[in-house]
Amino acid sequence: MPVTSRLSRFAERMSRRRAAPGRGLRIAAVAALAVAGVAAVAPVAAAVPVAAAVPVAAAVPVAAAVPGATTAQTAASAAQWTVAPADAAGPDGRISLRHVVEPGAAVEDAIAVTNLGTESARFAVVGGDGVVAADGAFDLAAGEPAEAGTWLTIDGLDAGQIEVPAGESRVLPVRIEVPADATPGDHPAGIVVGLSRADDGVTVTNRVGVRVHLRVAGDLAPALDVSEVTTSFTPSLIPFAPGTLRVELDVVNVGNTRLGAVAAARAFGAETASTDPSAPTELLPGDASTVVLESVAWPVMLLGGEVTVQPVVLGDDGISSPEPVAASFSHPAVSWTGLALIVLIAGAIVVVVRRRRRGDQEPG
Repeated sequence: MPVTSRLSRFAERMSRRRAAPGRGLRIAAVAALAVAGVAAVAPVAAAVPVAAAVPVAAAVPVAAAVPGATTAQTAASAAQWTVAPADAAGPDGRISLRHVVEPGAAVEDAIAVTNLGTESARFAVVGGDGVVAADGAFDLAAGEPAEAGTWLTIDGLDAGQIEVPAGESRVLPVRIEVPADATPGDHPAGIVVGLSRADDGVTVTNRVGVRVHLRVAGDLAPALDVSEVTTSFTPSLIPFAPGTLRVELDVVNVGNTRLGAVAAARAFGAETASTDPSAPTELLPGDASTVVLESVAWPVMLLGGEVTVQPVVLGDDGISSPEPVAASFSHPAVSWTGLALIVLIAGAIVVVVRRRRRGDQEPG
């Protein structure tokens, strides 16, 4: 979706912040440093969602995570702030809010908003359901919270906002109340803190946030599955030279905990292709992701092989890794230029043989 479109959607939500918190917000994982005025510019009352997650505990301008964004280094955009998990005294060094809660129970926690700028600032604070976007960044789901986001209560706010003087921090108590009928497993959520500033008829909004890892106690069943595998082979124009095998698989989290996934494809006559083991694809419960693998393959007429997906336990999730899942595939692998060359050579041989026979049959 274009940035300007996101800006307009978020402006609508901000104008009704009591009724619709947490719409389309990309979370910078934790303690991320936000620089107002760096993400994008839109008409007055527009806003821009935080467009990509940054590494945990990173402190960078939000605009650095927004593709195509420009940085506006002006006096009006010099506000900087952080948000991080906290205790009563302030930030406590954690990278996220992480809790295991029984159904029907509640837990107390807190976040700290620190104003690193030179002027007092009024920040908007919202919570919402957690999702993983198509680019792999953690996000808040668009629209009204429908799941774990509704379990969050953030105290210490005035109409969804908090005023923080320059150089000071404010601790906001967070209460998580889990319904009695909540199902066991992971229920992701997040809290974002944003600031909007108007300058020459435009409003720019930047946001950073804290991820909430919330698990409802009970039977955990981590599991991945491969729902579909499609393949293609692109031959080389050079006769009998290796071509490219493309394997596309849909990986689904069919369990009730988040998992990472590392995929690999192996076939006779082809090199092994795999995703980066150090950067597994994150899948929340119910999520699906399409993984594409490409490798060099020889035109052996028929390529037959197998894709495997290795589940990976992420972060401090503390679960047992399930067994890998696999699916087989096959695909024709023909060198069409090679076949054409064979046909030409065979035709030439036939012509030569026939001419010789005719020559032998002619009377001397």
